[in-house]
Amino acid sequence: MNDHGRRALEILEELGRKPAAPFHEGGPAKYLAQFARDLGVVVQVDSFGNVIAHYVNGAGDDRPPTAYVAHMDHPGYEIAEVRDGQIVVRALGGVPAASLRKRVPVQVLLPDGSRAKGELVPPETPLSEDASERLTLLEVSDDVSVEPCLPIVFDLPDFELDGDYIKMRALDDLAGCAATAAALERLVHDGVEADLYAVFTRAEEGGLFGARLLAEARTLPMDTLVVSIESSPVIQGVAQGDGPVIRTGDAMYTFDAEAEQILAVAVDTIRERDPEFRFQRRLMSGGSCEGTAFAVFGYRATGLAFPLVNHHNATTSIPDPDGDVGAETIALTDFLGGVELLAEAATTANRIDDSPVRQRIRTTPEEVRQRLEGSVGW
Repeated sequence: MNDHGRRALEILEELGRKPAAPFHEGGPAKYLAQFARDLGVVVQVDSFGNVIAHYVNGAGDDRPPTAYVAHMDHPGYEIAEVRDGQIVVRALGGVPAASLRKRVPVQVLLPDGSRAKGELVPPETPLSEDASERLTLLEVSDDVSVEPCLPIVFDLPDFELDGDYIKMRALDDLAGCAATAAALERLVHDGVEADLYAVFTRAEEGGLFGARLLAEARTLPMDTLVVSIESSPVIQGVAQGDGPVIRTGDAMYTFDAEAEQILAVAVDTIRERDPEFRFQRRLMSGGSCEGTAFAVFGYRATGLAFPLVNHHNATTSIPDPDGDVGAETIALTDFLGGVELLAEAATTANRIDDSPVRQRIRTTPEEVRQRLEGSVGW
């Protein structure tokens, strides 16, 4: 592993120490905003709490900006109320159904930055007539007072490097945030010519909310090429260790071929110096990502995904009530390859006409042209 790879892992480990749930992203948001400011990059926090860092160096009018977008939250819980001496908690985002049906170790994130140990405990009788509220009970083992709206995360590793795999509570989407931050740092340190927005959004897990509001507000220029960066569940035809996935779409939407060319050109460039560089290209239909939010509001969007096991901490599947809760896992080589691809792709927006696919399709062999021209073939 080279120095760039080690640095990317350091950033990911730091983010892992700052757990978050939907609407409770203060830890990673403060870290990422300060990270970019320390690089000398202009940072904006919009009215919805999304963090937008903008790096510009020598970009000309003929180059559209590029934006890397990743979200800071991960499914969890928050305290809804204290009722008859019981602490009632509400699920936020797509938590495993099993966590509503069995005892599950958790951590309560306290206002001073510390964490209290606890356990989710299924109630003997339903806590609400509305099943969509997804309520359960919390028992706190530490001697602390808790109050409504405090966030709760699963008691899983902040960060663990296990051989060829990274295991964490929230690779979705701290891996995307770390890869974006690591690529940004490389651009700044190397003085690379680029026009890049590094965008870190909130409340993605409830319905792409931070990204939807940012795209609706047109905070980024409308000609920006948007790359949504996610850890997305492994599906048929995708394998961990075969490289990051260029994402042609998600469960809801098909993405833009024009935007995808910045990744295609980057792959071609990397392979000139490293012919063994590996990547995959698939429509990752196991979940939705922020590329859809930007595409719906008129942006040209594409995506990059790290193939993920134990999506949303479900060891079987999210809806399975008999499953369990475990750490999310991605392959180390997929993560490092993704960082390499993002660092390169930030420089390719003005070279998308040079993509290998376009060059190949635009050039028809002269002998084929002559054979077909003026002939109907039957």
